Amino acid sequence: MFEKIVSNPICWCILLLALFVYQLIFHDLLHLKQYQAQRKGYWQEVSSILTAALPLLGLLGTIVGLLDTFKVMALGHNELMSDAIGDALLTTQLGLVCAIPAWLMQAYLAYSQRNPKLHTLSKQLGYCLLYTSDAADE
Repeated sequence: MFEKIVSNPICWCILLLALFVYQLIFHDLLHLKQYQAQRKGYWQEVSSILTAALPLLGLLGTIVGLLDTFKVMALGHNELMSDAIGDALLTTQLGLVCAIPAWLMQAYLAYSQRNPKLHTLSKQLGYCLLYTSDAADE
């Protein structure tokens, strides 16, 4: 499967776009206290739009893959048809796998922007989990 992802240019586009989107989101998560004053508006919209483009790129890859499937069917190589359909659906899966966690993190950012207490609570929960895991290791 790794060879199929590496050889597909649409998969590369999805992965590079997802890398850029996650970089924006992680930057916002790390600077959540300054998030309201610093990056309100433009970059939040950009990351939302680019996240929405991830499954659309996956759909484009599916269409290209199905066109290749029809080409294989026209040549009469029916044994290769299931492999071509698998390649077609791989890009859709990759687009969704990259987009869904980004949507969840963007929703967390938007909610914590409206409720700053949630960010404090999640930090305290993170410290508690870290403390209990360190205590369990001893």
